[in-house]
Amino acid sequence: MNSKGFESEAAYRAKIKESFDRIDRAFESIDPDIVECSVQFGALTLLFPPGKKCILSAQPSVEQLWMALASQGKAYHFDFDPTTGLWHDDKGEGIELIAFLENFLNEMTGLTIRF
Repeated sequence: MNSKGFESEAAYRAKIKESFDRIDRAFESIDPDIVECSVQFGALTLLFPPGKKCILSAQPSVEQLWMALASQGKAYHFDFDPTTGLWHDDKGEGIELIAFLENFLNEMTGLTIRF
């Protein structure tokens, strides 16, 4: 097991896939004109009209999940905590990925989306 808690790169990639699948499933019944979710090439993209994006990307070299909010000029790096099963920001600011996304999506769309 390495310092991030993954036994292998395959275990890391499986956790990324599980996380992306969890998020993607929440958008199955959401009108894509409100927010569109797509997963491809190791990244999950949420597209909001008029062209604002939230991009989650796998970073295997550091075993992190990165989130970019390009329209806000913000980026976050998350480490997986195997004891809680959650992705937490690497700056220790108390940001947890799923809670952050739920709040962010509510602010962007007015919808209450639970993952």
